[in-house]
This record gives sequence, C-alpha cells and structure tokens, in this order.
Amino acid sequence: MKKQESNTPQERKMKFAEAGVMFVLVMALTVFIGVKVASHGNGEELITEPVIVTETTVTVEAEHPSEIAAEPAAEIVAEVVEAPEPRVVTYAEAEKAFFDRKYDEAADMFGIYTDKHPANAWGFYMLGLSEWKAGDNDAAEEAFVYALEIKPDHAKSLINYGRVLLEQGRQDEAKTQIELALAANPASNVATRVLGRIQHNQGLLEEAASSYLTVLRTKEDDAWSLNNLGLIRIQQGRYEEALPALAKAAQIDSSVACFQNNLGMALERTGHITAAGEAYAAALKTDEDYAKADISLARVSELTEDADQMPVDLAVLADSFSAADDMEVAAARDDDDTPQN
Repeated sequence: MKKQESNTPQERKMKFAEAGVMFVLVMALTVFIGVKVASHGNGEELITEPVIVTETTVTVEAEHPSEIAAEPAAEIVAEVVEAPEPRVVTYAEAEKAFFDRKYDEAADMFGIYTDKHPANAWGFYMLGLSEWKAGDNDAAEEAFVYALEIKPDHAKSLINYGRVLLEQGRQDEAKTQIELALAANPASNVATRVLGRIQHNQGLLEEAASSYLTVLRTKEDDAWSLNNLGLIRIQQGRYEEALPALAKAAQIDSSVACFQNNLGMALERTGHITAAGEAYAAALKTDEDYAKADISLARVSELTEDADQMPVDLAVLADSFSAADDMEVAAARDDDDTPQN
C-alpha cells in the first residue's frame, strides 16, 4: 500500500527551512572555493579591504527600571534676572533736590515724576527750571513747551521760557513769551523785569529803564532791577544817578559779585577811588575768578584819589534811592531838548 504524503502547513515550513539551510551551505562552499582559487592564481595574496569591527552596545534589561544606572543629562540653568522695581519720586523729593541746588539730580527726578504724571504742568515747569539751572537749555525749552501745552497761561513757564530764549539770543521769541505772561498778569514784577532785560539787550535803554522803574515803584528792594537800572545809567554816562540804585542793590545783597563790581565802576567814575577799590575787592571776595573786578582793582590801585574828594557814605546813598524821583528825572530829561551824554 502506498504511503500517503503529508501536506500539512507545518511540514511545508520544515521543508522550506531545510532547503534554505542547504542553499546557504552551497553558497558558502562556492565562495570559499572561489577565494582559494583566486589566492593562488598569480602567486599573490588576495588583498581585501580590512574588516572594521564596530563596538556594539548590549542592552541588559534590568529587573526594575530604578536599577538602570544612567549618566544624568547636562542640566541647562538659565540665570533669572529680576527687573528692578521702577523708581517712585514724589514732587516734594524732587523739589527738595532743586532747592538744595542739586540741579542735575533734580532734573533726573522731575523726569521720572513727569513720566508718571504727564498731565501736571507744574511737574514739567520744575523739570524745565532744573534743566535750565543744570545748563541744558534745549532740554529746558522742551520741558517748558510741554508745560505750556498742558496749561497755555502758566505764568511761570512763560516767564522762564522767555529767560531761556533770552540766554540763547532769541530776543523776539523771548519777548513774545513775556508779553503773553504780562497779558495774563499785567502786574507781574518778574515778567516786567525780564521785559526790561530784553529791551536792554535790544539797546532800548530808556524803555528798559522804564520797565525796571515800574518794578521798583512797587518793590523797591528788587535788587536785580536796581542793579540793572544802575548799569543802564553807567552806560548812559549818568554816573551820579547810577550810585543810589547800585548802593542799594549791594546793600540788599552784598554776596552778588556783579552788584559790587558795578558799584565800584560808578564810584570810580565819580572820583571815589578808595571806595571803588573796596567795592572791587568785595566782588573778588565773593567770586575770586571775577575777571572784570580783578582788572578794575589792579587799575584803581595805581590811581590817587583827589584830596578834595568828599568821602562817600554808601548807606546814605542807598537810602536816597527813590524810583519815583528817578522817574521824574527821566521825564524831565525827555522834555529837555538838550542832547544828553
């Protein structure tokens, strides 16, 4: 009886596996014989490329993940820089720096203040004043403009903006600001005095003198108006008239070098050489670098006072000043057709 052939899937797989093994063995034998033949064909050894053996990594599964010893990855730590707290400045703190004459510091502080209070005209006014005193006219102008945008009739900003423009030689622009200030407050002595300075710089001496006298009629202790009026009288060659105003200015504030210097000039021109020398020396005591006083003191030191010259009493001269009298003298001169020196 003929044996029945097995045709199950498992038997077929076994036959394919056996055939595969036989095929691999035949191919290996063929390659081996070929290499042997080639190595002896020309009496030379077959030079083959070197076999590169690479290191393999064997991963061993641990019994528990915690048992795997792995090198920790490098940790990248970013440095955290905390932003500084924004500085807070009060108006009073910044104002104190200004009145302590720390003008650069006051300008910085009012800059911070105005950033937080952009609608406060007073803040920008004080910023402008601080920048001006610190010597930055451009920054001062910008601050005053901001103040006036917020409050167009802010008198102090108008006046001090006019002063900044005056220092820059922008006379007409300065006059515009001062006229606006006077339109808002015609009785402002400060605005009137600055108007006098503008007129003085423009060479309008009598108009300037009239402005200073207007201030002095209501405020006779305004030292700068007294000094400026006396300087105009010196420039006009009216030295005797200059003396009372300058003596009074120096009496009110003896620490201002230019008051003493101008007084010395009026005394020298009226023949009071000794008193003039004392005034120039007082100016240098206040400001040792005051060149005009230094030159003038050297000059009068070589002069001899006239023996017939009556001594001068500066206190009496100061008390004799009267704005009303000066205005009357000025009016009389205007009525006189005789040219004056």
